[in-house]
Amino acid sequence: MPNGPLYRTMFPWSDTTTETQREEIIRYYVEMLEDAFQDRWESFLKACSADGTLVGFCGWTIIDWNREHQVKTKDRLKEEKRKKKSWVPETIDMDGWITVSKALRTELDRVLKDLDNICRLKFMAVNPSYQRQGIGSMMMQRICEETDRNGRCAYVLAAPEGIRLYTKFGFEIVGYVETSQGTITSTFRPSRINMV
Repeated sequence: MPNGPLYRTMFPWSDTTTETQREEIIRYYVEMLEDAFQDRWESFLKACSADGTLVGFCGWTIIDWNREHQVKTKDRLKEEKRKKKSWVPETIDMDGWITVSKALRTELDRVLKDLDNICRLKFMAVNPSYQRQGIGSMMMQRICEETDRNGRCAYVLAAPEGIRLYTKFGFEIVGYVETSQGTITSTFRPSRINMV
């Protein structure tokens, strides 16, 4: 993740951070993941080695544009976020983060504006010691099977390292978001109803 354009945009000085600052960044990500695990709208998958060691995980959400439900859900989530005490690491580039977040939201809205019942892959990570061993493919296979079973299309904003994996599973490149630290690729996988 530290090599991806989103991370490098958020933490452009990460090559010169102290150990304490790196630990603060890790704590920030851990807390974001813990929040996601507690969010009932998220789904997760973890991959473990034969001895039970966690070697990879991913998370996704289903976007349902049912207007009445969407408005109520957004209002509830906004209120919960307001109540929650938030913090960010001192090393974060807030202007860069806000700028890229807006650009990513604009791209997501552009691609998904007329669609419903969408699987949006939000994150995927495999321990570097276990990469290139099929773990990412195994998780993608599982997500794609579930997506197909439910007649959903799928969407992911991909770092350069993920493009090959996503295209292997039928994601098509539909756009790009340029950042000061590299390109984030917008990818889309059409619905494959009853193909599983």
